[in-house]
Amino acid sequence: MDNRKKWTSRQDLLRKALASKPRFDEAIALFLEQHAAVHTAQISNPNIWSLHDEVLTELSSEQIQLIPATGQNSIAWLLWHITRIEDMTINTFTMDQAQVWNKDWSNRLGYPSPDCGAGMNDEEVAAFSAAIIPEVLLEYRAAVGQQTRLSVSKLTAAQSREIVPDTVVHRLVGEGSISAQAHWLYEFYTHRTRAFFLTRTATSHNFVHLNEASRVAKKLFKS
Repeated sequence: MDNRKKWTSRQDLLRKALASKPRFDEAIALFLEQHAAVHTAQISNPNIWSLHDEVLTELSSEQIQLIPATGQNSIAWLLWHITRIEDMTINTFTMDQAQVWNKDWSNRLGYPSPDCGAGMNDEEVAAFSAAIIPEVLLEYRAAVGQQTRLSVSKLTAAQSREIVPDTVVHRLVGEGSISAQAHWLYEFYTHRTRAFFLTRTATSHNFVHLNEASRVAKKLFKS
């Protein structure tokens, strides 16, 4: 079984383990394994398979920023999107704490907005891709991954089953993390448990878009 198929199979196990109260500790351990695969191995274990590292190996900053074709997303945009989604949902919803993103990161990244990218049009994606500094984007991504791992390790079974208040979801709209053009995202996040985001925004969402980035890289830059 190749690494991607193995990951998908274990993601099903993670969902079942999180649904079973007696298996909560097992679920968190499995989450950390699944999460490690969608981030650089530098934040977890250098000897494990990392889809993130597999995709980004040998890509230059210019290649990461390139728009493949009209109407398509750059690898930079894909990395930003999954990182912002993980940052804002795990920290705001699952853990009820401050996000990693702040004004200091904004200044360093070259992009002033916390907007996760959902709902951006072609011109906005192109402007973002040209402005973002890939090296800093990868630093931010690693920082988000590290905070997720440290925080989720402290999550309790009781906390994981709590429903995230609508007011907390609305906060992301108010701060600009979710734009008015992405109203469906707000609706999708409403009435979810804290644990829901472990199997979606911190793992599966990363996996889907990293695979998208992999296809872009193979088509344009890798044999």
